[in-house]
Amino acid sequence: MKHTTTALLMALALSGCSTFSQMTSAVMPANTGTPPKALKELKPTANVRTLWQVSTGSGAGKDYVRIHPQVDESAVLVAGGSSASAWSKVNGGRIWQTTVDGTVTGGVSSGEGGVFLGTDKGNAIALDRQTGKVLWSTPLGSEVLAVSPAKNGIVAFRTGDGNLQGLAVKTGQRLWQQERKSPTLSLRGASAPLVVGGMVIAGFDNGVVTAFDMQSGKGLWEVTLSVPRGSSDLDRMTDVDGEMKALGEALFAASYNGRIAGINMRNGNVAWAAPYSSYTGVDADPNGLYTSNDAGDVWKLEPLSGNPVWKLDDLERRQPTAPTLLGQFLVVGDYQGYLHWVNTSNGQIAARVQGDKSGYTVAPVKDGNTVYTLGKSGLLSAFNIQ
Repeated sequence: MKHTTTALLMALALSGCSTFSQMTSAVMPANTGTPPKALKELKPTANVRTLWQVSTGSGAGKDYVRIHPQVDESAVLVAGGSSASAWSKVNGGRIWQTTVDGTVTGGVSSGEGGVFLGTDKGNAIALDRQTGKVLWSTPLGSEVLAVSPAKNGIVAFRTGDGNLQGLAVKTGQRLWQQERKSPTLSLRGASAPLVVGGMVIAGFDNGVVTAFDMQSGKGLWEVTLSVPRGSSDLDRMTDVDGEMKALGEALFAASYNGRIAGINMRNGNVAWAAPYSSYTGVDADPNGLYTSNDAGDVWKLEPLSGNPVWKLDDLERRQPTAPTLLGQFLVVGDYQGYLHWVNTSNGQIAARVQGDKSGYTVAPVKDGNTVYTLGKSGLLSAFNIQ
């Protein structure tokens, strides 16, 4: 353990000059019957400015669908319902919009000139990044839940039957397939696979996180974050459905009814693990690891140990999204469409705005000093903070 922790420390030390790999959806756990906590009256200590808002026509549709917007050099890419679209980062103007066959249930990802998503009919779809034209569609045999970024000619699709499949970016040809057996009952969704170096890292419904060689699909290492325990079906769910975070050579991941862990990506050794149940996932920088748990609490943990630094309980039972780091703040959405800017130093809410009144289920996406949010109704918004 000492050797592994030292390796994680070295990984974090290198993270300042490393690139972060960008990183799905789940049905919310059953309501306990206790009402969501009412929001406290807030005296803002920071000013949030709405840059633009646009209705994309790409609502979430099914409750369990969580489509993450993707930001590249010039556009925000979104999908939902039966369409995908690209919108100007500058003013929210529409660049293109494409209708697809079926309901979008996985994505959006991009890279190497393509935009990638999947549908409830089990089709993996690639669009041309510049025009939105459909390049190919490949049947995968099961509903698509998540898609990796494209790299070195390959993009990986995670499907509802527990498969991860690597497809050729240019043709959609299946190059390899890996399966992790899913339990009888699980949360509906999957964490978006991460691409780090030559690896693709995916979470599965049986509580494991596995790294595969991106080119061959060969398994490299596997970590168990959660095992079934308890008497009820809900207690025995073990899904790794939330966002994972690569930081230098360290990977941070969390599971439902399980643990949050710091993992060395070179060998899969677990440096530390702590008992936090989360279906939304994590974000991290060298100063802190942040997560929202299934009770609705937002936590800051020490990245090297998992020890708690602070807890924000203002959002209990408000179904907060995974947190997104934006400078000295975390940005978190909730089920009523409020976006909360949380000061990372003390865990206090510094600002709040209401965006999509239908609510948020996916974490905001940052780009420089701007954060982009996609609500359940398909409202895409851009904000910055002063």
